[in-house]
Amino acid sequence: MSITLAHLAKIETEPLRKGILMNLLRNSDALGILPFENVNSLRSVAVRWTNLPTVAFRKINAGYTPDEGDVEQVWESVYGFGGEIKFDRVFDKIGNTIVSPRALQVQMKTEAMSLTFNDYFINGDHASDPDGFEGLKKRLSLMPSRQSVQMGAAGATAVDPTASAANARAFFDKMEEAHYKCNRGNVSAIFANEGVKWGIGKIARYASITSGGGVIDVTKDSFDRSIVSYKGVPIFDMGLKSDQSTEIITNTMTAADAGADSTTVYFASFNMQQGVQGIQLGPLDIYDPLKGGEQESTPTKLVRLDWWIGLAGFGSYGITKMWNLEGTNLWT
Repeated sequence: MSITLAHLAKIETEPLRKGILMNLLRNSDALGILPFENVNSLRSVAVRWTNLPTVAFRKINAGYTPDEGDVEQVWESVYGFGGEIKFDRVFDKIGNTIVSPRALQVQMKTEAMSLTFNDYFINGDHASDPDGFEGLKKRLSLMPSRQSVQMGAAGATAVDPTASAANARAFFDKMEEAHYKCNRGNVSAIFANEGVKWGIGKIARYASITSGGGVIDVTKDSFDRSIVSYKGVPIFDMGLKSDQSTEIITNTMTAADAGADSTTVYFASFNMQQGVQGIQLGPLDIYDPLKGGEQESTPTKLVRLDWWIGLAGFGSYGITKMWNLEGTNLWT
């Protein structure tokens, strides 16, 4: 049975573990909505449909010709993800600080984990790091070309959706196409950078689309943050990498004319038929390997976070992208 980290955080009762889960969720929308399925090995097989079986009409007293569909096996792996937090034993004796030094280190570590997960969820690639899972960008490169919906014509420059009303309408035309081609509109989430998230309202005004039309809406999440949605699907800003300065979905991606001035919007369906799913070798382990004691070499204590996770893909039509969109820093 699949379960999200958000659900686990709600039912967790141990204070340290609950606090860490909540910190992870505050900094990663993807972790909050991506369902995880437990697996019992480092490598698991996902079955992907390739060709459907044939069917036919028959005459009375006639039979059918047996035929089976074709599938292919795709091996997915889980990868060790986490870190260790060391803190001086004296921190347990300090009481005159606004924020506990120990709690501050835990918060910083979990935020780094959240941002790193966000990065790999989009940009993970074995060519650059074989020790992590592959993200949406790499998986889309191996999918049918119809899953990549291009703004503008072949070889055209990146399209500025705020340059004209026609461009704004073209933006929503391509959004609708990418939305439908992602598992026939059964979309769980849309991922973009901050410029697209806050700029989509501006584009809607250019295109004369009102929120009452059921296209754009704004709701609140469990942390009372505003969530912009398209056709009821939340749009998430993937934010910054752990260096606190580089956007995960940049404005310098390769455009159709080979220029480095575009960005991309990703659409994903979370399911085990057509889409992606998180996999884990059990829940996140948060423990003290020293059982409250100190390290022998230094007067420090230790908290270890260890989570074996991965991303599994099913089918070939559960992810799409809208690309060749001009970088939001260049919008009119």
